[in-house]
Amino acid sequence: MTTRRLLPIATSVVLLSGTNLASAAKIKAPTEPSNLTVKPLGVNSFELKWKDNSKNETGWEIYAALGGSTPVRYQILNTPNANSLVVVTNELPGKRISFQVAAYSGLGTAPKVSKRTSVVSAVALSQSVFGAPSNFRVVVVDDGQVRLLWKDNATRETGYQLEYKLTSAKAWGLLGNISPGTSFSLPAGGLLPLTGYSFRVRAFNTYGGSPVKFTAYAKVVKVKTKAFQAPSNLVATPEGEGAFSFKWKDNSSIETGFEIQQKVGTGDFVVLGTAPANSQTTDPVPDRVLDADYQFRIRSYRLVAGATVFSEFSNVFAAKSTTLTKPTTLAGSGTNDTSLKLTWTGTSLRGTGYSVEHRVAGTTGPFTTVNVGKVLTATVSNLAAGKLYEVRLKAINLGFFGNVIASSAYTPSIEVRTKDGILGNLHPPIILGSSFLYPVQVSRVDALTNLTVNGLPAGLIYDATTRTISGSATEEGVKTVVLNATFSGGWVISRNLILRIVRPLTPPRAKGAFTAVSVAPAALTSISLADKFEDLDTTSAARINTSEGAVDIILYPLATPGTVTNFLSYLNLGRYNNGFFHRSMAVGSLYIVQGGGYQFTPTTGFTRVVKNAAILNEPGISNLEGTVAMAKVGGNANSATSEFFVNLSDLNASNLDSQNEGFTVFGRVTDTGLAVMKSINLLTKKNYAMQIGNTTAAQQLDDVPITLDSPAATIDYERLAKMTTVTIPPLLQYEVVSLDPAVATAAVVGTNINVTGVAVGSTTLTVKATDLDGQSVTQTVTVTVGVP
Repeated sequence: MTTRRLLPIATSVVLLSGTNLASAAKIKAPTEPSNLTVKPLGVNSFELKWKDNSKNETGWEIYAALGGSTPVRYQILNTPNANSLVVVTNELPGKRISFQVAAYSGLGTAPKVSKRTSVVSAVALSQSVFGAPSNFRVVVVDDGQVRLLWKDNATRETGYQLEYKLTSAKAWGLLGNISPGTSFSLPAGGLLPLTGYSFRVRAFNTYGGSPVKFTAYAKVVKVKTKAFQAPSNLVATPEGEGAFSFKWKDNSSIETGFEIQQKVGTGDFVVLGTAPANSQTTDPVPDRVLDADYQFRIRSYRLVAGATVFSEFSNVFAAKSTTLTKPTTLAGSGTNDTSLKLTWTGTSLRGTGYSVEHRVAGTTGPFTTVNVGKVLTATVSNLAAGKLYEVRLKAINLGFFGNVIASSAYTPSIEVRTKDGILGNLHPPIILGSSFLYPVQVSRVDALTNLTVNGLPAGLIYDATTRTISGSATEEGVKTVVLNATFSGGWVISRNLILRIVRPLTPPRAKGAFTAVSVAPAALTSISLADKFEDLDTTSAARINTSEGAVDIILYPLATPGTVTNFLSYLNLGRYNNGFFHRSMAVGSLYIVQGGGYQFTPTTGFTRVVKNAAILNEPGISNLEGTVAMAKVGGNANSATSEFFVNLSDLNASNLDSQNEGFTVFGRVTDTGLAVMKSINLLTKKNYAMQIGNTTAAQQLDDVPITLDSPAATIDYERLAKMTTVTIPPLLQYEVVSLDPAVATAAVVGTNINVTGVAVGSTTLTVKATDLDGQSVTQTVTVTVGVP
């Protein structure tokens, strides 16, 4: 409430003359006020109140007059948005005064003035009293504030003077002057906590010039303020994605601010932040730990002589933080026969990505999870054709090591079907000349409208009625058969059926007959063996000379050309020499011995085999006992380089033929080689952390076969199953026997037989050819020794 001291109005003199009220075209007149009321406060004061209806006023004009005269401009109040004023006049006991109020806009020489309110009159109080206030009381509100109350015993006061001092002090200080009509329950702040104060009050009157007239003081009141007050009623409200907002009750009037502390789980309280003085709420405080148990407390603080003084703490409030905001509107469709495309709406600000989970609809097994980044679409691959999948999604926050440290709730699950397609093993085993039967499988027969098979090798046929391929292949090597299926709705899918046709194990055979040979006594002649024998099941081979015996590998260059070429490249470069078998497993359904990864020489120590570029996978030959396959990196079908392993059980096929798109079998070991590999598999196994090359970090090798029952703590090359050399052996070994060495003798030299005549006569030579599998075939040749 604003108070102005005015001159007497009996003569209708305007206090502020010279104000130019000429119109100003560019200033819009404000809206007139309304609801004017006038309350007499004494013989010399009136309280005016009105409703402010304008938005552009810069002040108010007050109009007044005695009796029923028309009010004239009496006072200007340069306070926009005000709605009350105490007008102090000279003493006019029992006189009726009329008032009006108008708003004005603009300063300077040309303001715009609104219309006036209606005229409202009031009669000044008749009694003229200038008595001292009484019943003076001081109520302690808090640590720095009191409230002053007294009885008003004057009707002609100009106002009241309030004074205070420290109780222990002698001199009084001015607390302030207030106008008449003020509610006598006044707050006085800015005091010190736990401090004694004295207060007094008296009325004053400024009429008649100097000196100012004062009443006596009311009785002095002494009080002591409260201790520095702590806030109370703290409430922490969990907001989105780990944030909290706070509210509390402010019980102090002297704080500089508030300190909020937090405690996560079983940790200690630490400072979360501060809030300004007189505040009782905060905006949401973000970035708290997600989905965690918190405790909060708050205290006031104030700065005193450069030091910070704290109040006691409020109540402790426990709350659990929220987690990530879950995504919404998950939708999906089949992209093709093996993948689904998913889209969603994500509102999480703190999530680092999303976890996409799927399983076959109607099953209760675990979901398969794929984590993606902060995207709003994802493709789920490696699915079965024509299957209905249950899919759900949640926002996640990944830790430093890729582990999920926070996640939202799941979206509602949806069901999405992959497009129809061709099922089954597209790399079935097939043996040259053996009966082959392959049913072409599709996801839904009732949705199939057409199926074609193209590119069948000689000896195989397709039956469209039963949808089967059958017959006996007549040519070895890699054959690609194209399967095209059309489903309802026009969806067409094409798949390649890869047939890696290998020859069965067969003994060698005679290829060409020998012709009779004549030789003179003491003379020598040669017979070529190059075109006399052949081993149809072996066109390429390798021999691993190990510390446990030789191991011959029959290679499949026609069925797996890329893999065989890669293996022979390492062999020819000598990168398998001075190596060792570094892994031997006989666990569950996996029985293998693995090598080709490491070498050792006294000069270089243990080193990795220098690797060529990775090769394309060539699956299709089953990982049965005795086969040799390439090792590769999990999750990457085309990652094989130098390492290979020997399968030591038919059980391996159930896993390795399909795992990671199938492991490429590129050869087989002979029976004698298989026995050597099984003996290595039976050796003691140990895990070693070993230094490889000049790297500082140790390489962990597990299940290393060792030729000791109690292997040493550190790896010793001399106790390993060594691969000393890897070479290319001859495919056939030859022997020759003379039926009558007294007539002629014979010996195998390379791929020739050298025949030496001894005496005149005739004899028969028996020539034997043995393949790497130990199977043999013989032929004979007649030798005649005559007179030269």
